[in-house]
Amino acid sequence: MSKKQFIKRHHLIINKLRSNPCSFKDLQVYLKKHSLDNEENYEISKRTFERDVKEISEIYNIDIEYSRSHNIYQIVEDADEGKTERLIESFQIFNALNLSDSISNQIIIEKRRLSGTDNMHGLLHAIKNQFIIEFTHEKFWKEINEIKIRTVYPLALKEAKNRWYLVAQDPEDSVFKTFGLERITNLKITRKRYKHPNNFDAEEKFKYSFGIITNEIKPEKIKLWLSHEQANYIKTLPLHHSQKIIFENAKECVIELYISPTYDFVMELLSMGSEVVVLEPETLKNQIITILQKSLDSYKHSKT
Repeated sequence: MSKKQFIKRHHLIINKLRSNPCSFKDLQVYLKKHSLDNEENYEISKRTFERDVKEISEIYNIDIEYSRSHNIYQIVEDADEGKTERLIESFQIFNALNLSDSISNQIIIEKRRLSGTDNMHGLLHAIKNQFIIEFTHEKFWKEINEIKIRTVYPLALKEAKNRWYLVAQDPEDSVFKTFGLERITNLKITRKRYKHPNNFDAEEKFKYSFGIITNEIKPEKIKLWLSHEQANYIKTLPLHHSQKIIFENAKECVIELYISPTYDFVMELLSMGSEVVVLEPETLKNQIITILQKSLDSYKHSKT
């Protein structure tokens, strides 16, 4: 069996037991069905399954146990489900892109700049061992792109809108800052160590953020009106983990969030155009109106 089939079988077992604990016999039926659908062989013996259970625990930190009273296998301890799902998703994309040429020509991927993940392993090594790092960073916000050599304390990696960012503390001013990985070059991991700041918790810092901007903006309750069509997208890909529906019918939907109204969140709302309206708070509603008015004025005064 190829390594690809081996990994895919693990994913099938995980998905099956997450959705519905079952007996080994039911699992065999499930794997046989997928074998026929995918023209692969995922069928296993009891001995192979027991080995898979051990490997799934070691690789994914997911513990599977057998319940004698119910004659079923079930997941009793699941690691970070989001991370596991991303591993599975990445493998499925990799698998799709490695299909025969006749099929892969029908898979259209975005042509974009690399996201800097080539530095990810080194950055994680530095974070784990608390090594000070140095790198060259290009900043896009200036009129002329600013390039600086940075020396920082690496603390975490964060993903936002298909980009990866380094979260670090600047020893010069002790401020926590973010750096896009695709704009980091000449990474150097020093052997000098730093002390992890007691006042930094990665999860807590971004708990109320939409993306990577925090700016110490206090979170607040935000209500949004959405068209029925836009609501369908937002329900499948929530804007924030605090999102909840407070009203919905066949034409419209109102959702509530508890989030910091940062610049990147405002830009996300603007990207939805007339499909979204801010209901509360009034300050955010007025901010959106002001931006839209400026945009309209720019169009009115633009020269053709």
